[in-house]
Amino acid sequence: MTTALSPRRSNLHVVPSPSAPSPLIERAVELDVLRSSVARLESGASGVVVLEAPAGLGKTALLEYGASVAARSGFLVRRAAPGPLERHFAFGVVRALLEGPVREASPGEREHLLDGAAAAAGELLLDGTAPAGDSAMLIAHSVLWLCSAIAERRPLALVIDDAQWADRASLEVLSYLARRVDDLPLLLLIGARADDPDAASDLLTLLGSVRSATVLHPQPLTARGATQLIRRLAPETPAAVCRDCHRAVGGNPWLLGELGRQIAAHGPEALEDSEQDAPHVTAIARTVVRRRLAELCPRDRGVVAALAVIGDGAPPHVLAAVAGVPVGELGPARDALLAAGLLDSGFEAPKTLPCSAAPSAGMRFAHGLIAVAIAEELPRTERERLHREAARALMDCGADPGVVASHLLECGPQADPGVTELLLRAAAAAARGGVPRAAAAYLERALQERAPGDDRGKMLARLGTVAFDAGLPDSRRRLREALREVDDRECRIDVLTRLAALNLVDAGDEGLAQVFEQELAGEDDPDVRLAVEAASLDALLIFPERHAERARRVAAIDLSESADPLLERVVLAHRAWVGTELGAPSASVWAAMARSALDGGLLREEAHWRSAYSLSARVLVATDDPQAGEAIAGMRDVALERGSLRLRVAAEWYAADHALRTGRVGEAENHARLALDLVDDDTNVFSGGAAEVLVCALAERGAFGEARELLRERRLDGALGFAVWEIGLRHARARLWLGEGDFERAYAEAMEAGTLRAEQGRPNPSLEAWRSTAARALAHLGRREEAMALADAELALAERFGAPVPIATALHARAVAEPDHETRIALCRRGLAVAAGSSGLEAVRLRLELGSALASLGRRVEARDALRPALADADAAGAVALAQRARRELVATGLRPRHAAIEGAAALTPRQRQICELAAAGKGNRAIAQQLFLSIKTVETHLAAGYRKLGVNTRSELAAELAA
Repeated sequence: MTTALSPRRSNLHVVPSPSAPSPLIERAVELDVLRSSVARLESGASGVVVLEAPAGLGKTALLEYGASVAARSGFLVRRAAPGPLERHFAFGVVRALLEGPVREASPGEREHLLDGAAAAAGELLLDGTAPAGDSAMLIAHSVLWLCSAIAERRPLALVIDDAQWADRASLEVLSYLARRVDDLPLLLLIGARADDPDAASDLLTLLGSVRSATVLHPQPLTARGATQLIRRLAPETPAAVCRDCHRAVGGNPWLLGELGRQIAAHGPEALEDSEQDAPHVTAIARTVVRRRLAELCPRDRGVVAALAVIGDGAPPHVLAAVAGVPVGELGPARDALLAAGLLDSGFEAPKTLPCSAAPSAGMRFAHGLIAVAIAEELPRTERERLHREAARALMDCGADPGVVASHLLECGPQADPGVTELLLRAAAAAARGGVPRAAAAYLERALQERAPGDDRGKMLARLGTVAFDAGLPDSRRRLREALREVDDRECRIDVLTRLAALNLVDAGDEGLAQVFEQELAGEDDPDVRLAVEAASLDALLIFPERHAERARRVAAIDLSESADPLLERVVLAHRAWVGTELGAPSASVWAAMARSALDGGLLREEAHWRSAYSLSARVLVATDDPQAGEAIAGMRDVALERGSLRLRVAAEWYAADHALRTGRVGEAENHARLALDLVDDDTNVFSGGAAEVLVCALAERGAFGEARELLRERRLDGALGFAVWEIGLRHARARLWLGEGDFERAYAEAMEAGTLRAEQGRPNPSLEAWRSTAARALAHLGRREEAMALADAELALAERFGAPVPIATALHARAVAEPDHETRIALCRRGLAVAAGSSGLEAVRLRLELGSALASLGRRVEARDALRPALADADAAGAVALAQRARRELVATGLRPRHAAIEGAAALTPRQRQICELAAAGKGNRAIAQQLFLSIKTVETHLAAGYRKLGVNTRSELAAELAA
């Protein structure tokens, strides 16, 4: 007798599911991991458990077990189970998990939950709006703090089943939480199918690869396990039948349970005469479901098909309309489907439904395989018809445009203007709500509709714009397509401007400059030409070989005919930057021009997608202008208002650079670390600039090992390319090698950076003082003539430009190379006159050289007068390496300086001091952690170390000790 499952038999009858779940078979490892994860959470730890396996292997049952253990332990358990249509509902899973606790909280509790950084999560959960721009990271950070607030009262467990159907934005948030979950009483339980080709597999993999994650892969049951499961349902089943069933379904527990029920009701004969020895699991699922459907009446088959298309929890009038039955018939249909074992008898309707205030039909499939099997059995035309009917029914009841559009995404185009209009409305709503990925999907589908009267040019332009805002990998292609079809001038300029902005971050469009040339060649309108020219200047920024052309073009623009104050300021910003790059006379002129560009706030409004504001801020930093800090703060404010992560990273990079130039090593390190903490993707011009400053700051602090580890972790310790930021990193590495005493390596790397900078046409030492670095390395190698030549060349360029920091830097390098002590003394005093009143690092270096030269001539008292302030300023700046040298030099003069502090304010690390200062200003640990993108536990650790070094026990004592 052959007992494998037969797809031809019609005697598979309805067998109701048992009312209580049976213990799980062969899942001891998985159950133990779930129990231990809950136990760890009870003791203050946290964790991530990812269950990854094909359908039917018991992921849902395991998640339910974990949730029940957590609930019994007093945890707040929140669940989400997205369906196939929910991939385009941006942040849908996040809302399903966390909207309830926020909405159900009292006004006072809600205010606490949404305090500080959690406010953005509140806007998403309560109003459905996310910050504009690249908002996923900002929302993720906000959700982290919301979870922290929720978990203050009791541990929080977030359970996500069928995560392969989760929207990408929610998966990004969950990945962010998983990487930072160590310090929260938070447990993430995630189940996902391993074989779904449409899943965001990169993010699902990232979830499982974090340090705190345990990834489980439930396996099919063994033949013994299959026998145990079948005999639990049909105790008298022969062993041979159990083995055949096991082989037929590949050990799939759900299907084995279905076969066990058939045997219990009708004996092994129900499985006879199979033509397939071991059919695929989904094929067997279809067979099981097909047999059950065959016994239903047409009404019930129509309802179950509609449910498979619409999804669980559909409003009754929508489900009835799609099924083509009266609403009153849904109750009997539900009873029949429950009796057939197709529906989950314990399902409770969700509170948030596609149609406002609509009750649910109260139907959910007993297993995901049932819904898949039913949907796959529907002919394509019938499936599309049902999706189209669902879209109409939902639209009629005032459903969210995104919900309607999700069904239209499943339908083929029919040249229907109404469909196009609805998709465009959904795209506009998604863009306004800060979810450009969803907007892009709706616009893609609208373009496929090709309805009469569609303005494809404008649609492509909108698609390119939202793709740019979302940071989608194909945004450049979409913008290029829009440019080919759009005729409207305003749209074309918008597309060109975004193409240029995109190229600044991702320099991969080598033909972009040619596009701008073609655009300008056929344009006579002076206002349009100016707009295109302004965008083209952004496009050329990333091409070093076209620097001279960019300088010529910006100089040739005639602003006398312009009536647009914004574009005038864009051109001024570019002119100031070109002058700064070239090191042209003089720094004060370019600083004044940059300040003029920033006047009126027009550039501030477009700082998130034009480079002009950023360029003006960089000019002020490079010219040592007093307003540089204010301009950088403005960048940071715009980044927070617009939700622009790129601009925030750029602002922190500039702040780090400015702090290092002005002798605040600890602040430079903190800003640079924050810039790198904000991004997880590959290094680009912004994060690369921050890495450059951080390496230099660590070298100044004497933390050479940390600097090398940073380079290794970010894969920047090997060969580098030729991008602007990679050249800067070469010079940063040269400064690191110089600090470590590897002078040959420092000289080689500084010269390589200099050669590339010269090829770029950017000789200004205020941007990269590579000659001074190379000169100091040569001097230590005894090659003083070469060192003096390099230093003299840099001094001439620095004096031509006129900013004080590069002049002081060059004079210091020249003094280091000079063999004559009297000449060294003169050079140092000249440099200190340039840096008059400054406590920056160059002034410290000049005083050190001056003290050393005076001591060499036996003038010890004068030497001490130079070395004492050098030591004080180096200690204050956090420049440990310079402070150590100052102490050695003072000892050589016969003075016993104080030892490096091991307690007191001077002993604090940059991060400890930053946190202690914020605490002294009255901020709590939670607020400090939110501001610095740290965990509360990290803040507590640094604060405890600060208390110990300062000898204080309370926040009230901090301010006095820090000021002492």
